[in-house]
Amino acid sequence: MRVKPPVVKLVVLVAVFVLFGAAVPTPAFAHHGFGVEFDKSKCMDLKGTLTGIDWENPHAYIHMDVKDASGKAVSWSLETITPLGLKRSGTTRQDFLTNMGKPIVVRACPTKAGGTEYRGAAEFLKLPDGLLRIVGQNVEGLTPEQLHF
Repeated sequence: MRVKPPVVKLVVLVAVFVLFGAAVPTPAFAHHGFGVEFDKSKCMDLKGTLTGIDWENPHAYIHMDVKDASGKAVSWSLETITPLGLKRSGTTRQDFLTNMGKPIVVRACPTKAGGTEYRGAAEFLKLPDGLLRIVGQNVEGLTPEQLHF
């Protein structure tokens, strides 16, 4: 059976558009492993004031002001698991909005040397309601009884 010329032109035209479409740069979203960015050997408890929440994928972020050794307030940005993961474990965006400006305690691991200062990954969080929330990877393998808050 012989293919008619208009069909051949159509197939060639579609192939050209597919090739040009594949050549257009598109943003790539890469995900990272915990150890690539954060230092699990330097995890610490941070006590401060909740100042913000970014409730978006792929990670939610907690923002808090913490006093450094000199007493000066510094702003920390702490990565958590996904908003859906937080919601599934019982923590909602409203929990953060209700407690804005109030004291919180977070178990967090900072970025590795050379990383962004005052940025880290949160493992556990305690809001003013006193409930302990799991908000990140438990890279230290801690139980709630081992936490210092």
